[in-house]
Amino acid sequence: MEYSKCANGGWWWCAGMPDVEVGLNDLRRQGREVVGRHDIVPGATEEWIRVENAQFHACVQADQFAKDQILRFKPPDACYIELMRFRVRPPKNRELPLQLKAVWCVTGNKVELRADALVPGFASRRLGQVPCEDVSVRFPIPECWIYLFRVEKHFRYGSVKSAHRRTGKIKGIERFLGAVEPLQESLIEVTSGQAKYEHQHRAIVWRMPRLPKEGQGAYTTHALVCRMALTSYDQVPAELARWATVEFTMPATQVSHTTVRSVSLQNHDNDPPEKYVRYLARHEYTVGIERTSGQAAPAYALAACTPAAPAPAPAPADTPHAPAPPSSDSDSD
Repeated sequence: MEYSKCANGGWWWCAGMPDVEVGLNDLRRQGREVVGRHDIVPGATEEWIRVENAQFHACVQADQFAKDQILRFKPPDACYIELMRFRVRPPKNRELPLQLKAVWCVTGNKVELRADALVPGFASRRLGQVPCEDVSVRFPIPECWIYLFRVEKHFRYGSVKSAHRRTGKIKGIERFLGAVEPLQESLIEVTSGQAKYEHQHRAIVWRMPRLPKEGQGAYTTHALVCRMALTSYDQVPAELARWATVEFTMPATQVSHTTVRSVSLQNHDNDPPEKYVRYLARHEYTVGIERTSGQAAPAYALAACTPAAPAPAPAPADTPHAPAPPSSDSDSD
């Protein structure tokens, strides 16, 4: 189960306060564009989108946009502003760039959180495969378990960091390595990036700079495992966290397929400004966490049980013997 939302917007930085006109690939402007040659922003796509629930900055003339779908505004001097925010309707069968599956497994006094992240082949007709950068996945932790992830240092408290476990190509390679040197089981283990408890989020945060890594292809699974051994004084909440939050960015892409087609400045024909558009998509959605429960055998039962006595072997059956021939009194015998 997944829930996602997408907000699209544009940020502009401009020196001075000129009159600016910006044209987007709005479906209502298709075939009705009238712009100068110097105002066209080169683009490699001819896709058109349907803009819904548009919200504008105070400097934008909203009535003019409703009339001809052109953004006319006078930006504040040397300010970083969000110019426009709107919604689009992506297709329902669109595959998410990063897929996550998380499971709580509660067995007696042992709790395990397991998460698998997968990056499918994200293909774009214009830019090809684009990696996911600055990946952050948050798993909320109950308040009564926080002390398990805190460690006392010289002048403050810190968080337990994850151990990196590199999966080998040989099946059961950890068993062979354990014969040489014992492997210490860590509280948190990851195959990519680093994970630790962050108190400002009240959650275990799994951070990865990039997925897939350099040299890796699509459909590579990255795993996180957190094993907690609770004591008899620890409580297991009736309901654990049901949602995990996923955040990441993708450079040179846009979820809504928005494209700036033209940028023009009034009264600057003799000195045309330099125009540059940088695209960046920021994804944020929540993924459901499943929960499975198992029944562990009591410790005293394992210690008190005795192996059953083996059953006695069956006695061999008596085999019938052939009768002896009768004795004779003749001398020939």
